[in-house]
Amino acid sequence: MRKKIKEWIKRYLLADILSTALSLFTAWLIMELTEDRVMAAFVGSAVASISFYGIIAYNDFRKSLKKHKNSKKKYEFKSFFTDFKNLIVEFGPAEILDVLAVRPFFMYLIPKLTGEFLLGTFIGKMIADVIFFIPAIIMYEVRKKHL
Repeated sequence: MRKKIKEWIKRYLLADILSTALSLFTAWLIMELTEDRVMAAFVGSAVASISFYGIIAYNDFRKSLKKHKNSKKKYEFKSFFTDFKNLIVEFGPAEILDVLAVRPFFMYLIPKLTGEFLLGTFIGKMIADVIFFIPAIIMYEVRKKHL
């Protein structure tokens, strides 16, 4: 189990740290400019998703390109499609739940409950991350085993 946890940390931690920083900054900026908590929650949530998946996809595609190069195979559209499909399998169910309800809800609610926008947004994001990573990790393991 320890090996699995290290693998998950290696796969997700950097992307999560960077997406958290970008998300918090964006939510703060939207709040400063508009004072609209709903917009800050949704835009901060969107930035978190875009940056997280950009980093994960970049790393996955880079590994796949290296694997193809080492085995002297050409990286073609089929290879790209397989890599993209793997990301959809791993993150699709978790992301649908996350982006439509969980993350904006907690990024809106927790700052309101705490009265501290930035701290509350961070705590809300962390709660949403826990809920998000449970199905994502399950699907990652399923994908590795069956795809």
